[in-house]
Amino acid sequence: MTIPKSNREITRKTIGQLLNDIAAEYPNNMALVHSDSNIRHTYNLFLSEINRAARGLIKMGIKKGDRVALWAPNSPEWIISQMALAKIGAIVVPVDHGAGKEDLRYILEQSGSRSIIMAKELELELKLQSILENTIVIDKKLYPDMTSWQELMEMGDKIDLKALAQRENEITPDDPVATMYTSGTTGKPKGVVLDHYSLVNKSIFSALRQGLNNHDRLCLFFPLFHMFGNTCIVLAGLIKGASIIIPCATFEPSKILSAITNEKCTAIYGSPSMLITLIDHTEFIPERWKTLRKGTIGGAPCPIELMRKLVEDIGISDITVAYGITEASSWITMTRPDDPLDIRVSTIGSALECNEVKILDPTTGEDLPPHSQGELCTRGFLMKEYYNMPAATASAIDKQGWFHTGDLGEMDENGYVTITGRLKDVIVREGVATYPTELEEIIYKLPGVSEVQVFGFPHPEKGQEIAAWVKIKEGTQLSLESLGKYVKDTVSKEKEPDYYKLVTEFPMTRSGKVQKFKLAEMAKKEYLG
Repeated sequence: MTIPKSNREITRKTIGQLLNDIAAEYPNNMALVHSDSNIRHTYNLFLSEINRAARGLIKMGIKKGDRVALWAPNSPEWIISQMALAKIGAIVVPVDHGAGKEDLRYILEQSGSRSIIMAKELELELKLQSILENTIVIDKKLYPDMTSWQELMEMGDKIDLKALAQRENEITPDDPVATMYTSGTTGKPKGVVLDHYSLVNKSIFSALRQGLNNHDRLCLFFPLFHMFGNTCIVLAGLIKGASIIIPCATFEPSKILSAITNEKCTAIYGSPSMLITLIDHTEFIPERWKTLRKGTIGGAPCPIELMRKLVEDIGISDITVAYGITEASSWITMTRPDDPLDIRVSTIGSALECNEVKILDPTTGEDLPPHSQGELCTRGFLMKEYYNMPAATASAIDKQGWFHTGDLGEMDENGYVTITGRLKDVIVREGVATYPTELEEIIYKLPGVSEVQVFGFPHPEKGQEIAAWVKIKEGTQLSLESLGKYVKDTVSKEKEPDYYKLVTEFPMTRSGKVQKFKLAEMAKKEYLG
């Protein structure tokens, strides 16, 4: 079953052009608030700072098409850099601020980045400094052989204003604007090349689906190096003239909870793990979230019980659930704010109006009818390529232009999609296929469960074995015996896990995705030796 694109008007503008338009329309709206430093930029000042940085980058010799790595935690300078690079036609390469030396070297070398903008607290080894032509440090302090943020901005003050205008006129919507590396839950990250056209339109249509407007105040604690942070929250919010509230540089629940209250945030965004951490925190008081009405849960499947608590108990009435991937320029499907709760707790929504989705048989490649499980595919506003990986690009996007996500799902007759697992996550034990999400949803219903991960790991005789590792809520009592008995009484024997464990945390990427391959490695070592 295929859901066609809408005939709704598509925008052909660059990110820079849209920023200019929004700043002209809402000059006195607050664009950016950084709680830690009490920085507050109206759109007028925000655009001025972006333009200063852009002119400074031109003065440094950054040309259209140059790749510039951005290696820092969340800060106003991160967003200003992102937008300044877009304005001058450079390609931003976001890097996880927690990346190790080898990961950083891989991304710099694979992307061909010759310049980097980095946080002052991060250390760049000498070998990497030698391959870089420009190193900009986000700090006022001067550094040998490097350029401070203050120096960059001062350089921007000394260049003719016409230089930026001329450069902006050279940029087209089809030009690449970012190379974002996949999170690497398995294998080496791939550089996903994205253009202005796709990021702008996906952001416009997702903001429209959420009902965002220029009065909204979006709480940003998701890492900016990830598309969820820099596109799904920042770009979508800025395009509507909304305010971006940054509570902290990295995920700090106490500061986030304070910012939601003090800044009167209206929208919250995060992975299920992040939101669970916030509402389980000792400082969480539901009444202090009374201004929150909107937002999006994404990055991982949302447990039904979490969604019910957010909507019914806390009152975030219009929160949506969305599904997206970097290769599709952000969100693919999203629920609607006015969808009945049962739709929002059981599906990932329907296709955005700017793209198509379908379910196909991964074995035959044939399109499947409603309520049939198969691989989810999408078409519309996809990546340009995996950078310097033509074979990987060709295997991901078929000749008809469909991107194969690797996710298993079903679609109903109204176009609403349910994710049932990953093709590679399906557990086959003694010939019986088990989908982890089915078992996870059952275990989530057990009182006291905060988070659960069901996964398979290699077994010499059975092919795979099933394990369920559970994190319980603080102050609650749940034994392995009662957990095992509950599952045994609820599921069929052939799908029942043989191994259970109570844990305090899960191995995760910084973008909030649990690394199931690490869980499998740990389980194999622990249970099989």
